[in-house]
Amino acid sequence: GSLCRMVDAAAALVDERLAGPRQGDGDDGRALVLDAVEGTSWSSLLALGAALVGARPWWPATVRGDARSTLLTGLVGRRREIHDRPGRRPFHFADAGLTLLRTSVADLPEIWVRCDGGPHGFLSIAAHAHADALSIEVRHGGVEVLADPGTYCYHGEPAWRSYFRPTLGHNTLELDERDQSSSGGPFLWSRHAHGHVLHLTEEDDARILSWTAEHDGYRRLDPPAVHRRTVRLDRCERRVTVVDRVRSGGRHRCRLAFHLGPAVHADLSGAVAHLEWPVAGRGSATLRLPERLCWSAHRGETDPIAGWHSPGFGRREPAITLVGRGVCGPGDGDMVSVLEFHR
Repeated sequence: GSLCRMVDAAAALVDERLAGPRQGDGDDGRALVLDAVEGTSWSSLLALGAALVGARPWWPATVRGDARSTLLTGLVGRRREIHDRPGRRPFHFADAGLTLLRTSVADLPEIWVRCDGGPHGFLSIAAHAHADALSIEVRHGGVEVLADPGTYCYHGEPAWRSYFRPTLGHNTLELDERDQSSSGGPFLWSRHAHGHVLHLTEEDDARILSWTAEHDGYRRLDPPAVHRRTVRLDRCERRVTVVDRVRSGGRHRCRLAFHLGPAVHADLSGAVAHLEWPVAGRGSATLRLPERLCWSAHRGETDPIAGWHSPGFGRREPAITLVGRGVCGPGDGDMVSVLEFHR
């Protein structure tokens, strides 16, 4: 039963290239290496799951096995029939605080949006969590457009560990140069930001999918503040809208970050960024940013560290980060960012 729930969840989470979400620490750990260590292990997991418990009709159709899944399938034997499995693709995983908004299966290239609105991490120390409440990932045809920068390292390079874990290292809003959660060390969080989902669209065939959540990590500020975020995916217009709202009795310095994937080039002019990335032809989008913030682009900087992406443990590469700086307070209204993909 547990294995079946795991593989059904994995099938629901992957994008059209069978890559899963990037959230918190990831060290690429493998217990049994039979193939070249390239790409992700999600396809192998799904191939194994399909052999053991069967694929549901909504599973991705491009699952391919490898030596590992073939060997393990042979050792286990015949397929088991498991009842009470999801009849449609799940999109909201409350225990993980993870929600997916995506275009329909037939509308390619797929727009895939991961929203983070749940617990900070596992148990009291949340050792492998990042301060990423209300962060998002956005992919277009499997290409990381707004990316989670990753992990890179655990030990030995504290400056880099401190770049990839904090709030500013994710696609979310930072207040008063403070992380949403309080770090007590490289594998310890002494105070957790608690996020919860306030609203989400339940209908599979809705034109506009919407998610709203907030977290309490900034209630410790003076004066206290609450960050609320709404993300909307207009499936027909192929547009992602992000609305950030800060509720507080006073004013706070703020920094809003958007980390682009390593394949994405950005031309920033004022509060508008024109994005391009190589695909079959060329992918492109326009990112309109809140005009009341002062925007800058950073790539491959080391003093201070800014504009980096870690595709896997122990690896890093330059990538563009857009940072908007300003002040927010009562009466300032929402900060609205709009990412529109071009056909």
